Amino acid sequence: MNTATLETRAAAAAHEIDAVERIDPQDFYRDYVRANRALLTHGMMCDWPAMKKWSFDFFSQLSLDKQVYLEQDNVMQGDAKYSVRSYAESLRAIIDDDCAGGEKPGYLSVFKIFREFPELEQDVDFSLLSQRQVKSTAAGWIGPAGTVTGYHIDWGDNLLAQVVGRKQVHLVAPCDSKHMYPTNRFDQGTTSSAIDAEKWDEARHPLYRQATVHKIVLHPGDMLFIPRGWWHQVKSLDKSISVSSIGYNVRGLFVDLLSHRVLQWLHDAGLYNAPCTCHIVHNGKRVRRSVAN
Repeated sequence: MNTATLETRAAAAAHEIDAVERIDPQDFYRDYVRANRALLTHGMMCDWPAMKKWSFDFFSQLSLDKQVYLEQDNVMQGDAKYSVRSYAESLRAIIDDDCAGGEKPGYLSVFKIFREFPELEQDVDFSLLSQRQVKSTAAGWIGPAGTVTGYHIDWGDNLLAQVVGRKQVHLVAPCDSKHMYPTNRFDQGTTSSAIDAEKWDEARHPLYRQATVHKIVLHPGDMLFIPRGWWHQVKSLDKSISVSSIGYNVRGLFVDLLSHRVLQWLHDAGLYNAPCTCHIVHNGKRVRRSVAN
């Protein structure tokens, strides 16, 4: 095992995150999942068919006769702004984007990729995590350079696999949660922070300076394990295609996930009206945007 010393903003309290080419599933579970430690791998995806097949042209040729909701800007810390376009138009806009100004294409985020294209599930392998979990959910992330998913924690263990392009990830361990300003903003399966790492306002959020922030750049073929409870903000440095899998153990399934589903039901029914990232006003009605994605 080699250890990659990753850039941290809190240099005086710098930590290290392990980086390996490959890892045995038993070692991974013992040393990282159970220990709640992040891990960067460089070689676990080298045999994935996705690494040879997936591209923006490949996805643009897949047939999906459906409109999708696209994120505009950082919905975790900003307003929940979405646009609605056909799947084909969305992919074409990303392919044609040259970063030369004008309206930026939207971000096809939390895309139910294997529900819409079940044949693609054989192109990836998340068994490193999923074989020890009782439930897992996958999502695709397809978008232009500059997209941001703001600071949040997931209620399950997350494997983020980078297929095309590069992404920068800010990571903060759970021990620094007291410096992260959690909010009551509702987003299914997550807790969001008031902090935007791109636009940090020290006057409003001074404690963030005390957090140890790891900055990791993911390249194609890199996979990052983000344990349950770790804060992370993700920015696309290039046009990017990623896929993630969030896994839940027994406790996570029956305590966290089910209780959150009850809260989601109350929220959808309008009985829990916290600000959220999951609803928009469409044709004069409040609708849950995940219906399309």
